[in-house]
Amino acid sequence: MKIRYSPRIFLAWYILLLPISLSLETHNILPIVSYLDEAVSLFFAIWLMGKMLKGKLAKEDVFILVGLILFTLIGIVSNKYSKVIPFKTSILIDAFVQWKIFVCFLGAKYIAKTDYYLQTIRYLKKASKWLLWLGTIFGIISQFVDLGMSADGSVRYGIKSYSFLLGNEGRYGIVIACALLIILYTTENKRNIFCYEMLALINIILTTKGVAYIIAALYVAFRLTFRMIEKRKKVSLKTVLPIAAVGVGVSGYQIQSYLLNDISPRMLLIRYGFITANTYFPFGSGFATYGSHEATIAYSPLYVKYGWSNKFTMGINSREALDDNYLATIIGESGYFGFVLFLSLLGSICLQVNQIKNLNIKCKSLVLSILSCLMICFLATGITKSSIGVMAFTVLGVFKGLDEINKEKC
Repeated sequence: MKIRYSPRIFLAWYILLLPISLSLETHNILPIVSYLDEAVSLFFAIWLMGKMLKGKLAKEDVFILVGLILFTLIGIVSNKYSKVIPFKTSILIDAFVQWKIFVCFLGAKYIAKTDYYLQTIRYLKKASKWLLWLGTIFGIISQFVDLGMSADGSVRYGIKSYSFLLGNEGRYGIVIACALLIILYTTENKRNIFCYEMLALINIILTTKGVAYIIAALYVAFRLTFRMIEKRKKVSLKTVLPIAAVGVGVSGYQIQSYLLNDISPRMLLIRYGFITANTYFPFGSGFATYGSHEATIAYSPLYVKYGWSNKFTMGINSREALDDNYLATIIGESGYFGFVLFLSLLGSICLQVNQIKNLNIKCKSLVLSILSCLMICFLATGITKSSIGVMAFTVLGVFKGLDEINKEKC
């Protein structure tokens, strides 16, 4: 039997395999799959560079690639002058990791621009439906029977935290949101849409995590705002404030525990990220030296200098929290100059996503909710640079590419 290859099918499988790879990694099965996002990102980077050299990229995408090259050079120069670690492979690996969300967004965008028959979305639709149904069924059962589907076994709001097979509740919430987005885009029956919205809501509630709750709150807020704009009604503070209050309320535990607590690992990472940026002004300490996965593996000399060697979740024997804040990584390793450059590249993606026009109100609201959540995660967690963050940016890239097709038809 002849196997048909299609870039659209490849993209669908990539999106599908990213959460599966997280699940396998979490359960220590086939550790090599954890490098899936790096491998495909490398392919996308080479492919996009070729397109850029041939003049086949839009100017805003050329800006992103050139910016990434400049960002990499800044980091390597920082390594040379900071001398925190000798030059080695880990520096190159960490430098490339910062490319992942950008090249996957752009790669998905350019593949989807040729997807006139919605192959990618249609391949993912069935898997998305299965995820919402199975996630809901096992989520409800897990409240009464221990199925081993909770990352930490915590109970909040009287609910046992739930992450299905992913081992991380916040990341599971983002996967659920992406699955719902795919279903909303390909479903017209209002009853079916409402059914899957409720299934997604149940899964999100069961995560008990602010990351997932923020997506839900923003989804409602954006929908209400767009409805009012559509009906030419004024968006008032009386309408927005209650929704904002709900969003802050449901994520209050995470805000208090992780960002307002002076001794929390994430707050320490951010604070010492700025200390590192000041010490190695203006370009930071360089790649693989602070807040990154490679810095965690090697246990950077900076962590010893900051007195973290015996600190719980940040010490030599327990390093779980050292790679858990993207803001800290960027500001510490690339300094203020690199931080501003990185934010400008993120801003370019945000502008492109915000310019997506050919979506109904529900899809547009969910797209912006996922993007907003990823930006919040950039400031507060390490999810944005994880495989699930990469998956979410890839999905957003698909919708940007499909929007380009619709513009051509108009």
